[in-house]
Amino acid sequence: ISDQLEHTISVGLNHEQQHQELMLTDIKHAFFCNPLLPAYDADGQLNRGEMFDSDWVNFSGRICEIGHDGTGFAFDNESPRHRVLLEDFSLATQPVNCREYMDFIRDGGYERPDHWLSMGWAAVQQQGWRAPLYWYEQDNQWMVYTSAGPAAVCDSWPVCHVSYFEADAFARWAGYRLPTEFEWEAASDKLDWGSRW
Repeated sequence: ISDQLEHTISVGLNHEQQHQELMLTDIKHAFFCNPLLPAYDADGQLNRGEMFDSDWVNFSGRICEIGHDGTGFAFDNESPRHRVLLEDFSLATQPVNCREYMDFIRDGGYERPDHWLSMGWAAVQQQGWRAPLYWYEQDNQWMVYTSAGPAAVCDSWPVCHVSYFEADAFARWAGYRLPTEFEWEAASDKLDWGSRW
């Protein structure tokens, strides 16, 4: 197989994977908009998971290279590789879980503008945000729509389907900030995040 053909196949496969991901997210959203809340995968198993305490990993500031290193497939927006200066930073060892995000909601997170960027607060007001996408209240309990249908929000689940504005507001409320793309990439070289999650 020629290098050109191999590259074309690789680009095609990665492009198709993006389409498949978009189709799944579109199906989930369309089903969520249906008042019957039908399940896409009724036999899907929802793992309640185990609650883990989060710790912090410290990273020393340094000059590091960011972007595609030329090995394997990459999209064009991952190039060119370039150097960036990072200050000292820390990353949590666990993603924010639903219990932590629920504390943000209960503390008036969607009712107080002091933690929100101005465009985020405008979106809260204009779109009536009260919780992450797919969360809703039923009989005084928070529920979430999943591909297996509605389920009670589980404390140990990582919170998902939040916008940048929601993530930023939560971080400010918690006394932190969101990591930059460069910090994430530098950290991914040093840690096996998959073994933690």
